[in-house]
Amino acid sequence: MGVTFLQPWAWLLAAAVALPIAVHLLARDRSRRMPFPTLRFLEVTKLSAVSRQTLQDWPLLAVRIALVLAAVAALAGPVFITPARESAWAARVARAIVLDDRTAPPEDELRSAAVGSTFARTHLRDAVGDAARWLGAQRQATREIVVFSSFRRGAVGAGDFVDVPEDVSVRLIRSSSATATREREISKLQLREPGLMRVTERLILGPSMTEVREIAAQPIDETPITVNATPEERQRADGALRAVLRRGLRLPPAGLMEPIAVDWPGDVSRLAALLESRLSAPLDGWEPESMSDAELASLARQAPASNGPQPEDMGDRRTVWLIVLVMLGVEWWVRQART
Repeated sequence: MGVTFLQPWAWLLAAAVALPIAVHLLARDRSRRMPFPTLRFLEVTKLSAVSRQTLQDWPLLAVRIALVLAAVAALAGPVFITPARESAWAARVARAIVLDDRTAPPEDELRSAAVGSTFARTHLRDAVGDAARWLGAQRQATREIVVFSSFRRGAVGAGDFVDVPEDVSVRLIRSSSATATREREISKLQLREPGLMRVTERLILGPSMTEVREIAAQPIDETPITVNATPEERQRADGALRAVLRRGLRLPPAGLMEPIAVDWPGDVSRLAALLESRLSAPLDGWEPESMSDAELASLARQAPASNGPQPEDMGDRRTVWLIVLVMLGVEWWVRQART
């Protein structure tokens, strides 16, 4: 079991020990009256002040030192850290929910937290910053930020969480408003074992995944692409065209309207780029609109275990003040016993 203090000036405990010691050093003994028959035979002398530099009455001094220490400790707000108290702190969750894309706040996430609040701003980073500041003002608890969004690609990045302290966890939950699955058919020319084929594929785009399924393959009698080359380069040009066709060339949506003839550029990579530019079959806008689960997992984080709790409750002030009252009674009894 350990102990910590709610007030930052607990170091005054050591300085407070000097108070009762100073009182005992500076205190003067009371003179006691003693009956004496006559003073006429005593010579007259001058009175001189006698200072005492040694500590006396050690039991009373010890009681007073303990009393002052207990009083200062009570003012500093001691908290005795027990296993039961640590378990209670760990079970308490302060959860800040950041909403994006105008999503509805998840009631179950709020109900499962000891304290919770929602934040929504035009920019996600501003909302995350508001959530981090709110968590910093909460009492001792397990702190976490939950981002609830459809996570459209490019809307969330690691830079949005730079203001979040290391002791705050971050969870990202995909909302039900994510983009629905879309499908599109695409065609390509591909050289396979039987010969040149027109392959039709179905492109399936989900919220965070892309899937390609082949649905048909039709043979083509003649190659609709010609590479013009000199007799010396003819063999290289034909080999490069076969290599490009084995990989496949995507066709435009309307298909190949007429044969294509290009000049031999000198190598395979430049030939592939030249043919793709002539075919003009881009897939712009057909990538997944939402971030993948792996990308979300890279942004989430689990806060490391803290070195020790920093309580902000009332602590054990009342218990220590009760001890102070008891010690006041003990100090009075010891003082009365010395007189």
